Amino acid sequence: MTMAVARAKRWAGSALLVLVAVFATLWVAEFGLRLTFHGRLGYASGNEGEWHIPHPTRGWAHRPSSIFQMQKLAFSQVAHINSRGIRGPEFELTPKPGITRILIVSDSGTFGSGVADDENIAAQLQKILGNDKFEVINLSVAAYSTVQEYLWLTEEGLKYKPDLVLLGFAPGNDVQTNYYPLQKWFQREAKRPYARLDAAGKLVIEQQQLNAALERKRKGPGLKDRLYDLLVGPMVQKVIRQASQALTGGRRTDPNVWIGWIMMDDFAMDYARKGRTRAQYEQIWRDGWAVTGALIKEMRDRSVQAGARFAMWAYVSKLQAEPETLKRLQQALPKAKLDMDKPERELKALGKQLDIPVIDMLSAVRAAVAKGDHKLYFGLDDEHMTAWGHKVAAENLAAQLKSMGLLTH
Repeated sequence: MTMAVARAKRWAGSALLVLVAVFATLWVAEFGLRLTFHGRLGYASGNEGEWHIPHPTRGWAHRPSSIFQMQKLAFSQVAHINSRGIRGPEFELTPKPGITRILIVSDSGTFGSGVADDENIAAQLQKILGNDKFEVINLSVAAYSTVQEYLWLTEEGLKYKPDLVLLGFAPGNDVQTNYYPLQKWFQREAKRPYARLDAAGKLVIEQQQLNAALERKRKGPGLKDRLYDLLVGPMVQKVIRQASQALTGGRRTDPNVWIGWIMMDDFAMDYARKGRTRAQYEQIWRDGWAVTGALIKEMRDRSVQAGARFAMWAYVSKLQAEPETLKRLQQALPKAKLDMDKPERELKALGKQLDIPVIDMLSAVRAAVAKGDHKLYFGLDDEHMTAWGHKVAAENLAAQLKSMGLLTH
C-alpha cells in the first residue's frame, strides 16, 4: 500500500468519524428539543406536505379526512380536517331549515394554527351563538392569500349556501402575496396563483408561477434536501431557521416590503434595498392594493349573487397589539415611521368605498392585551393567537355582528 493510499484512507476514516459525530450531535439536540418543548421523544410531522395536497388552481388544499400535528417550538396541537377538506365537524351541503350559516374565509390566523379544533375563532363563535340557530364553517387555510381565498370561496365555499360570508383579511402579508411583482420582493418562492388588473381594470388570475411550483413539487425534493432531512431533525431545522431569521433578517430585509405601505406612515428610504426608489415603492403598493380591493369586491359580488351578506375584519398581528413588540421593532428600525392603526383605517376606507361592513377587531384585542391577565399570542417561533386570543376575537366578532344587524337574514 502506498503512502498516498494510506493517507487517503486515514482522511476518509477521519471524515466519516466527523460526519458520524455531527450526525449524532444533531440528533441528540433534536431529541433534547423535543423533550424540552413537548415532553416526549416522538415527533408527529407538522410539515405541510403531510396534511396539504396539491391543488390545480389554489396551489394546495387540506387533505380531506385527515388528522395532523401542528408542531413548533411554541406549541404542539392536533387539527382534524373533515371530508370536505375543512377544519371542523362534518356538515351537509345545504343548511337545515331555520339555521343561519356563516362562512369564514381567511388564512392561518383564523384556521387556528397552534390551537385545538374547539379553540379557534370559528369554533368559539359557534359556541357563543349556539347550535340551534347558527352554523359556523371555517373555510380558512394556512398561508392562503386573498387570491386563494377568493378561489376557495367561489369554487367551493358558495356551494354550501351561506347566509353570511366573513373575510378575515391579513394585512401583514395578504397584499404582498396577492400581486406577483410585490411577491418577488417579499419572498423568494412564488408558489401561488396571483392577480392583476387588465387595461380595462378587470380582475385577472394568473397561474404561471403556480403551475411551475406544482411541477417542482411533482418532481419531489432533490438529493441535497433529502440529505439535509436525514442529518437534521425537524426541531433543529426550526431552530436553524429562527437563527437565520435573527442573523440575516430572512425575508425581512426591506421594511418597505415586509411591513410596507399598509403599516407605515411613509416609506423608509434609509432602508431601501437594491436601488429601489420611492416612486417604485409607491407604484407597486398602489397596484397591489388596487388588486386586493378588486379581489375583495369580487368576493362580495359573488357572495351577494349567491344570496349571502358579506363583511370583513382585519386580523390583528402581535406587532399591532403588543406595545413591547412594536417597541422592539422600532428600536431595530429607528428611522421607519410605523403606523399600526393604518390597516384598520385602510380596510374601513375600502369598506366604505365598496359598501362592505368592516368589523373593528383592533380595539378589542388591544384592550385585552392591556388588561394583561392572559397571553393572547404565542412567542418563540410563532406569533399566531393563542386560544385566549381567539376567544377575545370571537367574542368581539359575535358582539359586533349582532350590533351591526348582520346575524339576521
